[in-house]
Amino acid sequence: PSNADRYEARNDALRSVARRRDLASDDVALLMSYVESTNCILRVEREAALRNDVLNLLRNQEPVPDGLPAILAGMVERGGYDPAILDYCVQHLGALGPDIRDDVRRNRVRDLLVLTARDISNPCAGTALYSLAEGIGPGKDDGLLRRLTLAACAKDANPFVRLSALQLAGERGYREALPAVRGILTGDRRDAVQDIAAIGTLGLIGEASDAALVRAALNKGGSRLRPAAETALKRIAERGGGAVK
Repeated sequence: PSNADRYEARNDALRSVARRRDLASDDVALLMSYVESTNCILRVEREAALRNDVLNLLRNQEPVPDGLPAILAGMVERGGYDPAILDYCVQHLGALGPDIRDDVRRNRVRDLLVLTARDISNPCAGTALYSLAEGIGPGKDDGLLRRLTLAACAKDANPFVRLSALQLAGERGYREALPAVRGILTGDRRDAVQDIAAIGTLGLIGEASDAALVRAALNKGGSRLRPAAETALKRIAERGGGAVK
């Protein structure tokens, strides 16, 4: 109790057992109780970081604690935690999902990730999209993931969710996202981070005519956009979209 509000002390304590793969059941129970607690003693960003490290430790146990997916799912369902903590919950839940052997529990996890991804105003939706994509695997199409990703590319989505959706659309080859991507670069308002994401997506799925749009964005955005623009132009050219200039 005398040093529970000191991040350094708690982090040192965690590091002392970070390589353990055979924690006693009582210790595992205490750690899972800490993850689930709504009592945040530390600053939110430190509390979230510490809980993420605890979750990594729990996932590295052999075997993984049987009740961990249920605890994470319950936290996401109930809410009431800082978005940063919930985002880690969604991330770890997605990582655990494919290894859950029970079909009922595995389907519950997937349904919860889908529900989270549908709420494009929720900052966790982007993480849920990537968790679903990882569960499907590279090169495999899923109509639901495609629809969720395209919905999250909309301009009324949470900015962080939109960034994730733009990147995922490019990585998965969802060319239906092109109108939304082009709209970002032709819009009146400039956001360097969003412009960079849009340019990167065009590099992955853009057409020959999009090379001019990338060059126009570079002229307006300056040096901050240059690395992304040069990479995008090179990729478009490699697909037969004209010379890089």
